[in-house]
Amino acid sequence: MASHNPASIKPLVSSTRIMFGLLPGLGAIILLRLVIHLYRPDIEDAENRVKDYNPEDLYEWYDFIVVGGGSAGSVVASRLSENPGWNVLLLEAGPDENVLSDVPVMFPALQTSNVDWQFLTEPSDKYCLSMDNTMCKWPRGKVLGGSSTLNAMLYIRGNKQDYDNWAEMGNEGWSYNDVLRYFLKAEDMKIPEYQNSPYHSTGGPITVEYFRYQQPITNKILEAGEQLGYNILDVNGETQTGFTRSHATIRDGLRCSTAKGYLRPASKRPNLHVSLHSFVEKVLIDEFKVAYGIKFTKHKKSYVIRARGEIIISAGAIQSPQILMLSGVGDSEQLEELGIHPIINSPGVGQNLQDHVAMGGHSFLFDNPYSNGTDYCFNLNTVVSLASLIDFTINKNGPLYSMMEAEAMAFVNTKYQDPAEDYPDIQFFIAPTADNMDGGLFGKRANGISDETYAELYEDILYDSSFSIVPLLLRPKSRGYIKLRDASPFSAPLIYPNYFTEPEDVKILTEGARIALKLVEQPALQELNARPNPNRNPGCAKHPLMSDEHLECQARHHTLTIYHPVGTCAMGPRGDPNAVVDPRLRVYGVRNLRVVDGSIMPKIVSGNTNAPIIMIAEKASDMIKDDHEQVRTDLRDRDTKNNQRTGSSNSEEVYLQNEQNSKYRKVEESKTLPNLFSEMSHLFPDLSKDINLNYGTTGNIIEKHDSNNYGARNNKPFVIDLKNQASPTTEDDLIAIKTGNNEYNRVKSPNDPYVIEDVDKYIPNYLNTFSNRGKDLLNSQADFGDMTPYNNYERTFNHYPETTNYILPYSFDFTIPNILYEPYPYYNYNPNEFTNDYSQFSKNIINHDQRNVHIPDITYLPPSIDQIQQISPKFQSNSRREQNKKCRHWLFYNGNKIEVDI
Repeated sequence: MASHNPASIKPLVSSTRIMFGLLPGLGAIILLRLVIHLYRPDIEDAENRVKDYNPEDLYEWYDFIVVGGGSAGSVVASRLSENPGWNVLLLEAGPDENVLSDVPVMFPALQTSNVDWQFLTEPSDKYCLSMDNTMCKWPRGKVLGGSSTLNAMLYIRGNKQDYDNWAEMGNEGWSYNDVLRYFLKAEDMKIPEYQNSPYHSTGGPITVEYFRYQQPITNKILEAGEQLGYNILDVNGETQTGFTRSHATIRDGLRCSTAKGYLRPASKRPNLHVSLHSFVEKVLIDEFKVAYGIKFTKHKKSYVIRARGEIIISAGAIQSPQILMLSGVGDSEQLEELGIHPIINSPGVGQNLQDHVAMGGHSFLFDNPYSNGTDYCFNLNTVVSLASLIDFTINKNGPLYSMMEAEAMAFVNTKYQDPAEDYPDIQFFIAPTADNMDGGLFGKRANGISDETYAELYEDILYDSSFSIVPLLLRPKSRGYIKLRDASPFSAPLIYPNYFTEPEDVKILTEGARIALKLVEQPALQELNARPNPNRNPGCAKHPLMSDEHLECQARHHTLTIYHPVGTCAMGPRGDPNAVVDPRLRVYGVRNLRVVDGSIMPKIVSGNTNAPIIMIAEKASDMIKDDHEQVRTDLRDRDTKNNQRTGSSNSEEVYLQNEQNSKYRKVEESKTLPNLFSEMSHLFPDLSKDINLNYGTTGNIIEKHDSNNYGARNNKPFVIDLKNQASPTTEDDLIAIKTGNNEYNRVKSPNDPYVIEDVDKYIPNYLNTFSNRGKDLLNSQADFGDMTPYNNYERTFNHYPETTNYILPYSFDFTIPNILYEPYPYYNYNPNEFTNDYSQFSKNIINHDQRNVHIPDITYLPPSIDQIQQISPKFQSNSRREQNKKCRHWLFYNGNKIEVDI
């Protein structure tokens, strides 16, 4: 944004001051981290932390794979693993929760840290005009617990009418009466006056309390609310319209994320595996439109895991549609333009984006009634002190337990809404602080406010007593969308929120700002001489203060997300062309695939979205259980038989032993002082950049990769270390091979005749070309680890190991001199090479030096010793991947199995 006052040095002074304040701020954070480690073992909670499974310890097959360990995914994984007969894998792209996330006052600092995806919207000329590059920051949790780990912890369910509207749209089972029991199931209400309410319950995984510490100004604002004619009430109860102290997802004053509430109690279950730092690239869907696995990257290596039952995408309103589109589910034309093969034409994927847009900069000054220097509102200089640190450590109280962004809130009606309906259209976040009270260290950075805007608004009132009333629009009519930037899963998607495209939205929001001004004019606040900040946004200086033009200008310049994106995989009845999932959250057109998160909301709820998303996950978990109640009830017996046949250890005993070792190891590690500076610099990488005079640098790429050691995007060389790779590449990651001289290559051009697409597309045709004699071979009582015997050859395969018929390609690792394919072979299949005599089966193998190497008669014939040494089918146990262990070697001839020692 161009400067409105080129001669002003305020922005330079402001940015320089903030920069020099960062190092002491980082030092204070390190000190807090040290105190927690030494004196607050309850926050460390070392024994109950979730174990991160290494890829080699994961099964090749799971009953359920949950993509995303956020507000919804943590719930689903925990609930499904309650059935000991189901093995559940949870994949999370980020790390475990950092202990700092437990401290309520730290939540703004977590945004823009390494546990935040750091999404940015595309530049706009209609909103976010005072933000850097006119791009809105959209924080999203890249951490176990997802956004419930870095949000403001506010617990609001929405309005009853929201859910009744969902049901009226054709979504059976989603009325308020249907969903209330799932709110209750999740809740452990600790506010005494609400514990016996029919709208609340106790004993659930998510604890709800008031914030433990409250600033005095908050009570004065609530008093002014009553003077304005509103009641102080339970906004999650019978009536929503009114004021309240904020209900929060906290336990004993500390954050209660879904990772803490749902996953830690389940962390010792042997059938729940959690893999952190696991970036899911796509869902694998076969030609029968069945989702059978996922491809993910961990530590710069790619893996494929398969699902017997379902794959549940819980990656949030930005990345759930992104994963669907990368997997071939979306608008066909858009996918084809990016070179992605469309499997299901679902034009609603990525559309219907909604968010609660708010007006920032609505701050008010007041006179501190205390004459002894005690603060009446939140002041960062007071909070970052030895006294508050001691209070936090010894007394378990004090300002570190405060949540300065919304100690109270209100739901009010503008002139556009009938107050008799109890369906308010504006929500207030009542904050006992403003952006001037933290010196620009947190609020400015989190929202991406430009140096000029911050300097003009706040630099001359730094640390003057202030509070904010942030009005947000509860039911916007404007709709945005998510699009793929390109075909790479590592590129951040394009985000177009399209705020204020519907004129009514900005009218309602500005009317909400006027109600906030009326609140400030009430006697309780006038006693403190409360008044608007006289400074104006530099982009709106030409308009009279508080005029309609000024308020609309402020809304368009100081535009704030309230971190509530939803709707991009909308739920709807069959026949709705824009619906992505049905009322049971199953993806239309694809079997065994669901979406469970806020993206399924057809319309945004009237309030914060975290509690409704937890409710959605609770309800979805029950629906999944109901749908699979009669499926594979003999899993344990089957696994036991497979383990006996393959000689593998009992998986449950192995994992129980691993859990015991893990628990002992975690306790021992907790006694060792962590490298606090390294941990904090990793958590706040941008902070260290800023200290190095790179202030304000922001990227819009999710993850960067070194083209010399991992995949390359944007036409850079693509490399995979196949020797250590635990899974095959797929259609967008073409064959990589290792030659004798340790050089790596990749076939790059999508038009290259030797490019092999996803092998799954060829398997059914491959099998159909087998002669009857070949079918007999497949149906023989041969031992293929966990994948045989396979009968009913003609059945429609659904990727369950009991009925899958494409055994041979997935059962062999062929090792040929100077060429190593791990773990599955990738051949240029040519069905014409199959003859009535299966003994003539041959393959073309792509080689670095000579692409077409014809190797005839290499399988299913009695081989010579030399052939055995050159071409050895290796069978791996399906119960778990094991390395450096001797494999079982089998040869087949005329349907007979021959064991060979090599």
